Amino acid sequence: MRKIKKFKIPVYTYDILRKAKKRKIDLFALGLAAQESAREYIASLAAAIEPAVVFDFLDPKDPLAKGPGPLEGGSLTLGALTLGAPFADKLGGIKEPDLLRLAETAALVFGDTGLKVITELISQESGMESFEPGDAAYLFACPQPETEGRPSAANPGTAAAALARLQADKIGVGFENGTLSPKYSLLFALPWLSRKKKKLSAAPGN
Repeated sequence: MRKIKKFKIPVYTYDILRKAKKRKIDLFALGLAAQESAREYIASLAAAIEPAVVFDFLDPKDPLAKGPGPLEGGSLTLGALTLGAPFADKLGGIKEPDLLRLAETAALVFGDTGLKVITELISQESGMESFEPGDAAYLFACPQPETEGRPSAANPGTAAAALARLQADKIGVGFENGTLSPKYSLLFALPWLSRKKKKLSAAPGN
């Protein structure tokens, strides 16, 4: 099992502003129409992040891999990632609805970027075994990622068991009232894919 606290998450302001525009968030009305003003505000949000992650390999024989859902079959990395309690507290203090929408858009990008950082680290480990991580499946996530693998909150028992297995309390992550705490956190599974099988399936005629 690996635990990493306060790792670096790159801040991609352009991606945040692009998503904000797509979500029709009025930056002018928020006083953030100027690029420098928007950049400074996003930087102030990023300054509150205290990212932490814990993850472990789950093999097919593990009891968690026996039931239906994202963990079925095993051969995956199970992990929990959080942007931290200070970040959740900062967003919890935002009363302006559109400003909160912008902040949660930033949280979405921060979380996605953080997971990519960790996926790259996992790929180095899996690569030594001739595997590579596939697309993430989410058991829970806040905000919900804009992917096809949207979180399935239908089985809180599985999520609680996964967090217990990861000893997620070591990074301050728990499961309260049917969701993760701190609020802006995610519980994910990265399947390990055989590079040989992937190459065969991508070959012409297959």
